[in-house]
Amino acid sequence: MKLTKQRLKEIIKEEILKEASSSSFGSMKKFYNSYSSPEAKKVVEGRLAEYIKQLRKLEGKLIKDWMSAAKSGAIDFFDLVRGFNVGDIKRGHQYEIKFLDGLLTRDKIQDRFRSYFKGKKGKPRPKEKGVGF
Repeated sequence: MKLTKQRLKEIIKEEILKEASSSSFGSMKKFYNSYSSPEAKKVVEGRLAEYIKQLRKLEGKLIKDWMSAAKSGAIDFFDLVRGFNVGDIKRGHQYEIKFLDGLLTRDKIQDRFRSYFKGKKGKPRPKEKGVGF
C-alpha cells in the first residue's frame, strides 16, 4: 500500500488531536490561554517572585524557631508532628497544616533534629546483655 501525501497529513492531524485530548493536568502538553495584557503578565510573574521570596523567608524563620527550641530541649521532631496532627481544628486550615508538615518532613530538617538529640529523647530501651551492635 502506497502512502499518499494527503493520507500522511490526515494521520499526523489525528495523532496531534490524540495528544492534545489526552494531555493530563500535570503534563507540559497543556496549553493555557495567554495573559489578558502584557501588564497582567508583568504583575503576575513579578508578584509571584515576591511571594516565593516571602515564603522562603518565612520558612527560614520557622526552621530557626524550631531548631532553637530543639537545641534547648523543649521540643523534638515528634512533638511538632503530633502538634500538627492533633488538636483544635480552628488553629488553621488543613492546607496550612499540610504546608507546615511538609516543611518539617524535608530530609534536611529531619536530619537536623536527629543530630540534636541522637536518639536520647526517644523511648528508653532496656539494656540487654550479650546483644551488641
